[in-house]
Amino acid sequence: MQEIKGLGVGTDIEGIGRFSDLDRNEDSIFLNKIFTEKELDYSFSKAKPCQHLAARYAGKEAVVKALCSLGRQSIGYRDIEILNDNKGIPKVNINYGKLNRGKNNNLKVDISLSHSDGRALAFAVAFDRQDE
Repeated sequence: MQEIKGLGVGTDIEGIGRFSDLDRNEDSIFLNKIFTEKELDYSFSKAKPCQHLAARYAGKEAVVKALCSLGRQSIGYRDIEILNDNKGIPKVNINYGKLNRGKNNNLKVDISLSHSDGRALAFAVAFDRQDE
């Protein structure tokens, strides 16, 4: 059984318009600094990719804030991947190699994403668990 030894919370809101004119090919340098290939595939498969890009960007910001509140500060946007499971629920995958540097991999992050009326919102909760 695991008990929670730390809890971090993060939230972010982004304007969707910031992502509305992005082209996957023309803006590839910018997009590839922030998003993984799978995130780009997902977002650009939608009728309005800007909503999904903005939500994922807000999600990455929220995850960074949640991790920072747990003292885990060294992580880049591409080390955080937000994909939907087969039920459409967003899940966070983290490249723990860069994040932990000698720490246990008992970290779990849950996220909620939403977009409406020109804004995308994300809320993340990070759990640092320890084995009993």
